[in-house]
Amino acid sequence: MDVADRERVKYETMWAQPAYRERSPGMRMAEQAHQQLRCRPGATLCDWGAGTGRASAWFAAQGLDVTAVDIAANAVTEFDGPVVVANLWDLPAELGAFDFGFCCDVMEHIPPEHVEATLRGIAQRTRRACYFQIALFKCHMGEAHGLHLHLTVKSANWWRAALERQFMYVDLQADSKYVLARAIP
Repeated sequence: MDVADRERVKYETMWAQPAYRERSPGMRMAEQAHQQLRCRPGATLCDWGAGTGRASAWFAAQGLDVTAVDIAANAVTEFDGPVVVANLWDLPAELGAFDFGFCCDVMEHIPPEHVEATLRGIAQRTRRACYFQIALFKCHMGEAHGLHLHLTVKSANWWRAALERQFMYVDLQADSKYVLARAIP
């Protein structure tokens, strides 16, 4: 089984767990991201690693034209707009570009060898800006199922450098747990 298939199976297993579905880091950050990105009704937004789609639905309720992307076919159940099932380091060419991107608590889940391709794909498909929240700690939610979820746990400086290799401008804030970044291609 290749990495993409292994990750897809892992997250289909996790999204089948009610406890995993309860948490929505994206929903907690949606309003802040909306303000920082300066989104306006009618703009397009891609929710990269949408999970349940809770944040996707919130952005759509603000008048944005939202597309949700997730690796697990069973993840997005709370958003009734367009959903693309794909891994983020090998995005379908027909996906196109969006005014804005939202990628909350996703990048730390990407296998380290695919971080650059993931950021490059998001940058290439973002016209105005993308908001990131990246966890800097290990996640223990998958342990009960023998699954390791946070594969790329790095420092804020490491993430800054990775984002700056793909985006022209990165406004980054960090604390001991998270990196918050607004990245402009």
